[in-house]
Amino acid sequence: MLATLPIYLNITSGYIGYGIVSAASPLFEMGTVLFIGAVVDRYGRKIVLLSGLLTAAFLLFLLSMTKNLYLIFCINAAHGMAAGAILVSSLALLTDYAPEHRRGREMGAFDAFNMLGWVVGYALGALFLEFFKGSLEHTFLIAGVMALFGCVYCFLNVTEPKKYDVLSQKIRFNTIIGVLKQRSIILLTLPWFVVFMIIGAVMTFLTVSTAQGGILTISPLLLSGIICGAGVVLITTQVIYGRLSDKYGRLPIMIVGTIGFVGVMTVIGIGYGLAPTPNGEDVKNSIIQFWPLIGIFGFMALAFGPSALSSLADEAHETTRGVTMAVYSIVISAGMFVGVPAVAAIFDRYGGPGVLFFMIGCAIAMLLLMIARYMQLKHRKKQT
Repeated sequence: MLATLPIYLNITSGYIGYGIVSAASPLFEMGTVLFIGAVVDRYGRKIVLLSGLLTAAFLLFLLSMTKNLYLIFCINAAHGMAAGAILVSSLALLTDYAPEHRRGREMGAFDAFNMLGWVVGYALGALFLEFFKGSLEHTFLIAGVMALFGCVYCFLNVTEPKKYDVLSQKIRFNTIIGVLKQRSIILLTLPWFVVFMIIGAVMTFLTVSTAQGGILTISPLLLSGIICGAGVVLITTQVIYGRLSDKYGRLPIMIVGTIGFVGVMTVIGIGYGLAPTPNGEDVKNSIIQFWPLIGIFGFMALAFGPSALSSLADEAHETTRGVTMAVYSIVISAGMFVGVPAVAAIFDRYGGPGVLFFMIGCAIAMLLLMIARYMQLKHRKKQT
């Protein structure tokens, strides 16, 4: 969807217009997901998961029938709410079933396939730009069929624990406020805001760059090899990092991931700053020259996901897991929503140097949040 949508809408220049349309999904996910989390805690995980998948499939079919920007904004908004339902219910289910001593491994597997979906989805979208020239609506039809398959699969295979063990008796506003006031939840979710702000910005530049290029610049065979390689790396590293967090503790592995993200942000920022012109090709080439550093720091950054998610699951009470995971969904949606237009505006006005300072600021923010988490755990240990 991300790779195809700007070309489908005939957006071939500029960032802000497409950014507003694409930001509808995270904005409305962010605005409704706390209520969705409360529904998950009150009525069960599976019903919300199935509803989200079925709604997502319907909206993807609907997307193939229009190019009206207003309608697509509304479709994206509803899709964001469906995505929130899928994410929150999935994570709540996983937390229900994963014992604490193995939770890092399970969250690592979840994070691996979550990120793999981004990689494979973007690559398939890029391939479909070649296969469906002049009829890009087929991309959304295929995506809708995939979501529908996911719904049927979940209906037949997914079970949930005994409801009286994990469900609250009623939806209470005070319960939601109580979760939001937990310092540990805030410190574990805010770093995701920074991470997804960067991901949203990168995806925006990739989609518009693809639109400007017009065609896929690598062979399908090479692209397939890249996808397979990325899949092996993601699944292997996420499970391994998850196991390490089970064995050595969440915080040390989170710190490794934070250092990796800080390194990646700094190197990408330097690449933007050193680009001779704001042209997308020049920026890309400027960043690529630092590929060894990006590779090393990127490998370290992969440690963050499983350790941070399992830490969040550890902190979540049985009857508030939906709301807790909703907070996680809010911050990643907020990151996508803010990152897309913010970095686009910074790049349009200040060019590479502006993005450089923005990236460095994000890196400093992540470091400060990890220091605060370390101090909190140190204080908690003293009290016990």
